[in-house]
Amino acid sequence: MKRTTQHTDSLERTAATFEEALSQASSFGIRPGLETMQALMECLGNPQDRLPVVHVAGTNGKGSVCAMLESVFRAAGCRTGLYTSPHLLEYGERFRINGENAGEAQLGLLLEQVLRAADQVETKLGWRPTEFELLTAMGFVYFEQEKVDVLILEVGLGGRLDATNLVGQPLLTIITNVTMDHENFLGNDIRRIAAEKAGIIKPGVSLVCAAEDPVVQRVILEQFETMQKQDEGARLHWVQKECSWQILCQGMLDQQVALQTPAHRYESIQLPLIGPHQCINLATAVLALELLLRPYPQLVPAAVEEGISRVSWPGRLEVVRQQPLVILDGAHNPDGMRRLAQWLTGMRPSFRRVLLVIGMLADKDRQSAASQLEALVDRIFITRPPSDRAVQWEAMGDAFRHTYPDRISSIEDCHEALAAALREAGPQDLVLAAGSLYLIGALKRGIIRAGGPNPNEKMIFDG
Repeated sequence: MKRTTQHTDSLERTAATFEEALSQASSFGIRPGLETMQALMECLGNPQDRLPVVHVAGTNGKGSVCAMLESVFRAAGCRTGLYTSPHLLEYGERFRINGENAGEAQLGLLLEQVLRAADQVETKLGWRPTEFELLTAMGFVYFEQEKVDVLILEVGLGGRLDATNLVGQPLLTIITNVTMDHENFLGNDIRRIAAEKAGIIKPGVSLVCAAEDPVVQRVILEQFETMQKQDEGARLHWVQKECSWQILCQGMLDQQVALQTPAHRYESIQLPLIGPHQCINLATAVLALELLLRPYPQLVPAAVEEGISRVSWPGRLEVVRQQPLVILDGAHNPDGMRRLAQWLTGMRPSFRRVLLVIGMLADKDRQSAASQLEALVDRIFITRPPSDRAVQWEAMGDAFRHTYPDRISSIEDCHEALAAALREAGPQDLVLAAGSLYLIGALKRGIIRAGGPNPNEKMIFDG
């Protein structure tokens, strides 16, 4: 426990930054169960019960779906709240009103309010809330105070025991694709992981699901049927069964997609998020939006197309430079790497060489990542994500077993690794930085602060 005495009033004065204050105030790690969160929200008056929520879980794709939903709601004239995690650059990214990050002063006020409740929880239970529980409580308080018309709420980890699952009656639940990840917390087989994700399913609330694995689909169907009563009126919508899509044009910065849903045919949607995998995320978001037409009649096709055309989700196949092209992608599990490799396979003829900067945490499947990308890249720079969990970071190089050793360099400092790749890259090459979101956030932060590795080159930033 990081703090055992109750000095909430003085905490903000002694901590130099919001991050330091949050670290001092929270307990370490992850504590399974919702007991702490329930007690915390009761002390705060349960603001989550007064919020119109769309709750989104899944392994990969949930962040992109959340970003698309929020952008369309905003284009339709709604006052939007968006709660996501983790952040790339600053904590304020996790709390967005109409696309704007919460400022540090606002975060400090929210934390001070929540910490008074955390002191009560410590007195009652004998321990303090975790960092994520405090952040989620701050989000519920903030979005209720701001009277948002809709809150797009992303699950942090799993679903059943996630702090966001205090929402009892969301407008709609969504589960994107479900694959192996976070096995140390969610279980070491796909059925257990699927059951944890399915924990967000609520009685009387429809579900949109984009799961591809038949085993996962069975688990989710069983859980949905168990939770529903015959007179509830809730339905389970399978994205692949109800929607179809076709990529009309795939560019470096966006793609044009034709999408057929049960309600409408979209002849050509401009989607600024690149990669074939974003098409199922698009279909998931649009299907969900159409199911919300009754409470939000302004979600007409024109608003859908406008909102999607403006969507931004940094750190996921994000272009930050041209000539040479530099792309950042937070693919950090086997499915994410598979989707990254799928995109790179299609685009590989466009580049003379591909230079990969990669760093992953110790609890991730480095071997799978290497097997997906090894045949597609010409030069590899192994680096260390800025995280305590990035132990034995050099071992990532051992996973590239079929690459000549002279094509692999190990450079611990991630900024130096990116700079080394850029020095070798020509105008027709691709520099691809992939792996941990800690790595992607650090690289993006460094690029922004430096004005770009080469100030004479064009830089592009999202977010």
